[in-house]
Amino acid sequence: MKKRKWKILIILSIVFVGALSLWYWNYQEKERVQLRDEERELRLYIRTADTLRMEIDYRNYEKTRTVKDIVLTPTIETERTLERWEAVSQAFPSIKFPQEEVEEGDWVQVCQRLLGSEGEMREVVVSLASELPEGETMGGVESLNIYVQNGVIQEGNFEEMLKEKGVIK
Repeated sequence: MKKRKWKILIILSIVFVGALSLWYWNYQEKERVQLRDEERELRLYIRTADTLRMEIDYRNYEKTRTVKDIVLTPTIETERTLERWEAVSQAFPSIKFPQEEVEEGDWVQVCQRLLGSEGEMREVVVSLASELPEGETMGGVESLNIYVQNGVIQEGNFEEMLKEKGVIK
């Protein structure tokens, strides 16, 4: 009888330790997933601030550890980038400007839309370059994207094209 109680006690102990180990492993895995998700969101905010040249304030995040408490503030460079993008989108309707997201201050979404429009910008340049006489160039295929993000006008006929389309004066 005593042997049987010992066997049961040993089996219960093994089951308990196994269950506790499984719970701890599961808890650790959830922590790792949460940490990866938070790091991904932080990188998204950093990329947004970098791409749109915004100021980024982490003070509230440091207190709450909630990524949504990070404050992105537009700068003069942000406004200039948005102005260039809006002018380009008016000249080339295939390139969409996210007016609603800008008005709402959803900067992460604005950045995602800008990065997502790179393909359309490239297609516009390729299409316009194909219409040029042989030997003339529009600049690189990234020239419209570089103009929107940095205000830099590439060589070739790119500046003339921007003037023709009313993007610049």
